[in-house]
Amino acid sequence: MPYNIGDKPWYAGNENTQKTMTCPECLGKKYLTVILGDGTQVTIDCAGCSLGYDPPRGYVTYHEYGPSVHQATICKVEISSEGVKYGIDGNSHSYHIAEPINLFDTKEEAEVRAQELADEHNQEEHVKINQKDYGNRHRTWSWHVHYYRQQIRRAKDEIEYAEAKLDAAKSHAKKINDEL
Repeated sequence: MPYNIGDKPWYAGNENTQKTMTCPECLGKKYLTVILGDGTQVTIDCAGCSLGYDPPRGYVTYHEYGPSVHQATICKVEISSEGVKYGIDGNSHSYHIAEPINLFDTKEEAEVRAQELADEHNQEEHVKINQKDYGNRHRTWSWHVHYYRQQIRRAKDEIEYAEAKLDAAKSHAKKINDEL
């Protein structure tokens, strides 16, 4: 049903609470054990419970959604090629845009929709927790193992090179001392 400025429909929305749970990847240990092709084992930091450059925490955060219903006042009507949207203000919420699908004539209808929204958001959160792609970190677990093993090989090569240079300097010093 279309609404006009000043109408007071019921708005179906959500409230959320941030919660934590043990990391589903490392089970709180903060690292993973990887068995390489030759049977050797290495451990890597868990990417599932680390944030950006921070070390792993052993837990992940997620949001738990619950239904929220309040009576709002229509203070703006936007009509565009995408359809109608309403600006609402009410129940200590600041002015924001509401889709018509979330506005209702009765509180009971709004409560049903709010519960549907909460269930949808909770399902999305559950999927996010159990995914292996952790947002903008588009690297696989095996990438981490490969990268750091490569870094170890490079570092060993640099140490070997530096030791050889020091040995060369020692042999030159020995020749000079023998000549004196």
